[in-house]
Amino acid sequence: MPLSIFLRRFSYLLVFFGCLIACKTAAPTASVQSWPIQWNQERVQLSLDYMQEHYGMNPDYPAITPQMIVVHWTAIPTLQASYQAFYDSRLPGSRATIGKASPLNVSVPYLIDRDGAVYQLMADTLFARHVIGLNHCAIGIENVGDGNDYPLTEAQLQANEQLIRTLVKKYNIHYVIGHHEYQQFIGHPLWKEKDANYLTEKTDPGDDFMRRLRSELSDLTLDSLPKKSVIQQGVAGQVRWYEGNLMPTITEDTAAAPDRQGEPVQRTLYIHKLTHRDQTVQKGRFFQAVQTELVAKITTDSLGKFELSLPVGQYSLLVEETEGLFANQFNSEGHIAPFSVESNRVTQLNIRVDYRATY
Repeated sequence: MPLSIFLRRFSYLLVFFGCLIACKTAAPTASVQSWPIQWNQERVQLSLDYMQEHYGMNPDYPAITPQMIVVHWTAIPTLQASYQAFYDSRLPGSRATIGKASPLNVSVPYLIDRDGAVYQLMADTLFARHVIGLNHCAIGIENVGDGNDYPLTEAQLQANEQLIRTLVKKYNIHYVIGHHEYQQFIGHPLWKEKDANYLTEKTDPGDDFMRRLRSELSDLTLDSLPKKSVIQQGVAGQVRWYEGNLMPTITEDTAAAPDRQGEPVQRTLYIHKLTHRDQTVQKGRFFQAVQTELVAKITTDSLGKFELSLPVGQYSLLVEETEGLFANQFNSEGHIAPFSVESNRVTQLNIRVDYRATY
C-alpha cells in the first residue's frame, strides 16, 4: 500500500475516533421553556430596596453578575403550585418570618418539574431572592418536590446537570452549591448580608443529591466550597476594615465608588463576659481597660476569619488596635458589642473596624 494512501486512511481513523470521543463527552444542551413570573415596577423597586438594605448596594436596576448556581427544592408537590408560589412580586402573608426581612417575594430563574422539564421564570441576570447573603451573584434552580414524600427524581438530576452545563458555558460560574450549604459562605468575599442575625436553616436539596450532581459535573473546573465550621457551639465570623468617605450619594460612578464591603484583615479579638460601658476605661473611641472577665483571646487568619468554641452565655467582643480595644456596636442598655451563644449553635458575626470611615 502506498504511504500516501496509508496516511490518508490513518487520518480518517483519527477523525472517526475523535468524533466518537466528542460525541461521548459533549454536554447535552438543556431544553428550556419560557414561563415568566410577574416582573413589574413593584418587583423592581422591592428588589432594589432589598439590595440596598441587605447588601449596601445601590444599582439603578436590579441586575446581577452570576458567579454561582444554587440548587433548591420547592417543598411543594406540584409544578403549578410551585410556579404560583413565585409568581407574585410580594410575599404572601403566610411567610411572615422571612417577611420581616423584606416583603419581596422569593423567586428563581429556573424551575424543574419532576419529569425533568425545565421552565425559565425570569432572566438569568435579574435579581432574585432565594438565598441569604448571595442573591447578588447567584442563579437559582428550584426543583419541584422535597426530601420526604416527593424526593427529587433522576430526571431532575439529569436536567440540573444539563442546565448547569449550559449556564457554566454562558457565565463565569465558580460554585455550584445546595441551598443547605449557603452558610459556609459567611465571611467569604461573596457574602454581603449586613444583618448577622438574618439566617435560616435549610436542608434542600440534601447532601446525597449534591454529591450525585457534583459527580456528574466533575469534569467542570468549579471551585470547592469553603470549609464547614468544625465547632458545634460558639462564635465564628470575619473582621473587615473600612476607611474613607462611605457616605451615600445620589448618583455614583461605579468605577469610583467607595469600598462599602471593606477589606478582610487579621486582628486579635478579646471575648469578655457581657460588658457595660461603665465597666471599662474609655479614651476617645477606644477602651484602655475592661474590668469584666476575659473569656478568650483569638487571632483571626489572614482573611479575617475566626471560630471559637464557647459555653452558652452572653459576651462582648472587642478588637485590638494600636490605640486600644475597639467596638462600634452597643445595645440600648449600654453593653459593648454584645452577642449570645445558644446551645449547639454557632453565632455568626461580621465585625466592622471602621473608626477611620465617614458615613
